[in-house]
Amino acid sequence: MIKKFLFISFALSTLSACGGGSDSNKDQGIKVQGSVVADAYLFDDEALAQVNSRRGTSYSAENGEQGEAELDTWHVCGDVYNSLIEPSLYNQDYDQDGMAETNLTDDAGNLYYNIDLNGDKLGELNIVTAREGIYLNVDMSCDAKADINIDKDFDGISDLNIDVDGDMVADRLIDIDGDGEPDFSYTDSDGVSLAGVKVQLQGKYGEFETVTDDNGKFSFDRIPTGTYTLKADDIALDGSNIWTRTLVEIEEFDDSIGAFRMHQDPIITEVNLNHEAKHQGFWQDFHWYSSDINTEYAVGDSVWVELKAEDPNNRPITAKFSVNYRPETEKVVIGNGVYQYQHTITKADTFEYMISIFAELSNDDGFFGLDGTTDARASMQFMMADYVEPEEFEVETVTVGDERFDNPPDSTYMLVEVKQPIAIDGSVQIDIEVTGPDERITEFHVVGRKDSTTELPKGDNFLFEADIAYPHYNYEIQYFTYSDFLAEREEVVIKIPLDTQLKPTIVDDLLIDGVTATDVMVRVGHTYQLKALYTDPQDDVVQCRFEKAGNHNVGGNGDYIISDWGSCQVEYTFKEEDAVAQFNLNAYVRNSDGIVVWESYDDLKWYKVSVTK
Repeated sequence: MIKKFLFISFALSTLSACGGGSDSNKDQGIKVQGSVVADAYLFDDEALAQVNSRRGTSYSAENGEQGEAELDTWHVCGDVYNSLIEPSLYNQDYDQDGMAETNLTDDAGNLYYNIDLNGDKLGELNIVTAREGIYLNVDMSCDAKADINIDKDFDGISDLNIDVDGDMVADRLIDIDGDGEPDFSYTDSDGVSLAGVKVQLQGKYGEFETVTDDNGKFSFDRIPTGTYTLKADDIALDGSNIWTRTLVEIEEFDDSIGAFRMHQDPIITEVNLNHEAKHQGFWQDFHWYSSDINTEYAVGDSVWVELKAEDPNNRPITAKFSVNYRPETEKVVIGNGVYQYQHTITKADTFEYMISIFAELSNDDGFFGLDGTTDARASMQFMMADYVEPEEFEVETVTVGDERFDNPPDSTYMLVEVKQPIAIDGSVQIDIEVTGPDERITEFHVVGRKDSTTELPKGDNFLFEADIAYPHYNYEIQYFTYSDFLAEREEVVIKIPLDTQLKPTIVDDLLIDGVTATDVMVRVGHTYQLKALYTDPQDDVVQCRFEKAGNHNVGGNGDYIISDWGSCQVEYTFKEEDAVAQFNLNAYVRNSDGIVVWESYDDLKWYKVSVTK
């Protein structure tokens, strides 16, 4: 599938910024310029073929040559126009060059092209330019009014009406500022400049804000150097969101802050709740409580929700439903814009103050515009009529070997750091004392277990044998007890040191062509050298592993791995999938002593990297 984006190109502009923090450093900043340009992000391939673009002095709806053979495929209105124009005005040659300029007919005398409706010697409809074919002010409905590619000022450049789906009927105007007028102009790169877009820079020295001008250009004056989030958010005329988020580095003597992309997400347009409440609007994050209608629900009642959602570019939307995020209640719905879910309340639900149905919606474009994990979501809370408040429980003490640890009152998380080290083949008894009901679930987990399929004991006692895990400088055992994992839960993390003088390797930095990764703007298709810097107290042989992470579309077959364990200096050619708002490079290290801090490595650090096309 071809991905289509909004992109930002940077050029000179004279706008001034507004906003900002109170730090005195803000008065010593530098100027930042750019422009907001839509590059095919609203249009499919057929639609692009119908949109005029500036190419020297000739303009066409086909973005290229259109042969005479295709003229017959254009809609013609025949006698509709013949009745509007005097026959004596047909095929008029006003400049006496032997070629008619207005009111052109075909061989049968039907009036089709360069139609002058008011006799001013200028064509108003179905205008043919120097090239073959009809390019501007095309009347598809035969009502003597232009339907697509409308040229209001007759300068040979269409001003209004974009045919998005290629059906030769104008169906969307890009209205960024909500005044009912389209806010765009054409660029030399066949893109569409967006006017009236609010652009913000947010960073250590405050928030700076400006708006793009009629040509989509923006400028900030005197921005202090540093790291900023560059963002632009607006709503197109069809109610769909366009947005961007990216981190940029603004440095003195740097005349470019790179490129960032805008994106369009699906939206929820209607929510029907148990046929008792219906809401219509435009949401990416919808919330509802049954207290709004003073209704409570009991065991045996069914709660039902129906969501309607739209994707501006007609991509398929998948909805994932669940009750209180419980895995056994998950249901995936792939619909045609309508998504339904039903849950019957059981006795087990009475231990919840409310039944919460959660829905997460996303399309298949690889971007998650709401929060980095989903495009849109909805949460619907149904109040319980027969809620049973669970009996509280609490971890009182934890005993590891001869060491005893007391848990502070009302604490739901306890960190236990054992002083007595354990041998690499040793063992130690763990006992946990809990007050409260016996009807609860208990779990032990060991980080870095060799055999993760072997079941660990479910009670409050555990004999930890070090050789069930890979050797760790500090072994970690996790204990959970709960009646509801999300609501009523106690957690204990136990760290036991290994009896060793050996030490792990630590990541110090990641360089791209010798520069710290977070300070670099890399380009798709270019090859760069990645180098991990590290500290190894033992002077062992050190191995590195490089991975991609963040908000980008990589498969589950290892596409995220740049290089597996081996050299700490590798080459990587950046791909199109890397050019997204959130992109990270992860650097892992481990030495050769066979002991690790985590499951298979000593240390990991991740670095945000700016990638542009």
